[in-house]
Amino acid sequence: MTVEPRWRLALAIGASVLIARIDSLPALSVLLGIGVMLLVGRLAVERSGVLAAFRKLLGVNAFVLMIWVVLPWSWHAGGLQWDDAGIAQAVRLSLRINAIAVLCTALLSGLDAFGIAHAASGLGLPSRLSRLLMLTVRYLGVLDDTRRRIDRAMRARGFRATANARTFVVIAHQVALVLVHAIVRAERVGMALKARGWSMPAEGARSRDSRRPAESGPGPDWPMPAARADGRATGD
Repeated sequence: MTVEPRWRLALAIGASVLIARIDSLPALSVLLGIGVMLLVGRLAVERSGVLAAFRKLLGVNAFVLMIWVVLPWSWHAGGLQWDDAGIAQAVRLSLRINAIAVLCTALLSGLDAFGIAHAASGLGLPSRLSRLLMLTVRYLGVLDDTRRRIDRAMRARGFRATANARTFVVIAHQVALVLVHAIVRAERVGMALKARGWSMPAEGARSRDSRRPAESGPGPDWPMPAARADGRATGD
């Protein structure tokens, strides 16, 4: 049985809020165990995404490691010493963070940012915010590609970052160039959306009867430009 993405997102939000309000170490341990079993079962069924889930949890635990570096210490008698209260708090935070991360990974496995945006829209997120989320995720990747191309061009011309004024000037020029590319790309995307007949509907104005029929041309429900084979949107 497949659970709708919006209910999976609702369960993830509810579980995160519940875990965030729990302070009992045994309860957090049990919830972490449940999350691990759900994640293992989910990955066993899908038989894919193991590496991606591992990377996500590795990033979360890198933050947990920073907590253990800072929190357990306290200043006593002119020196640093282990503090029992700090250790207990670090254990509690470690269990809480990992329980939330594992449960959310298990519940939202297989959903990308666009799927989460659609699910959030189904839970009542305003359509403008859901479209803004989808466009933001889409074009952050595009801008990162632009930054990488500029960086490769700079290195091909012999630029090497060092601690001097020239490096700061060149990096400032790089940031300005990326911003210019972002502005130009935003204008192109806007023109591409308008060329497809898309316009931002007023909140509450959409209804089932007002949706674009299958036989008609481009209508107001087109959220973003169509993607080409190379991954870029037409009109970029």
